[in-house]
Amino acid sequence: MMTAYLPALIWSLSAFACFFIAKRRSLKTTAVRAILVVFLGPFAIPFVLAARPETRHRA
Repeated sequence: MMTAYLPALIWSLSAFACFFIAKRRSLKTTAVRAILVVFLGPFAIPFVLAARPETRHRA
């Protein structure tokens, strides 16, 4: 009975992991990246790790 919730739990935990990694790497959370996480689930983590951090210009 609880096994039905296991994929949803894994999907949700991977989404939290993706957003945590993105925040730690100072990546901008965009709608495209959020949709990527929603549709790919745990497979989106390598894409977040491969993304380049946002460069900040000094004034």
